[in-house]
Amino acid sequence: MTPSEYREAARLRSERWRRAHGIMPRRPAQRPWLAEGISRSTWYRRRKRAREMAARQAAIASFDRTFARAEAFAAELARDLDRCAAIQAVMAREFAAYS
Repeated sequence: MTPSEYREAARLRSERWRRAHGIMPRRPAQRPWLAEGISRSTWYRRRKRAREMAARQAAIASFDRTFARAEAFAAELARDLDRCAAIQAVMAREFAAYS
């Protein structure tokens, strides 16, 4: 048996085993860079740049949300302090009236 015949027999044997175990043929590789008319490395490089930009924008949005929550918390705290100051003033007047 020649080496090429041996390889073909092994390929067919492997394929029969895969079919017997329910393994379907692989889907053909998709090559989206061909559809865009660019090289594979350029396509991956652009995807990487786009992912990094999206991650950067998500981080900025996260910081903005964090600062917005902090500002809301500070505003609520200021309102509570003003309310406490008003209540303390009323209590001081009441104590002064009884003294």
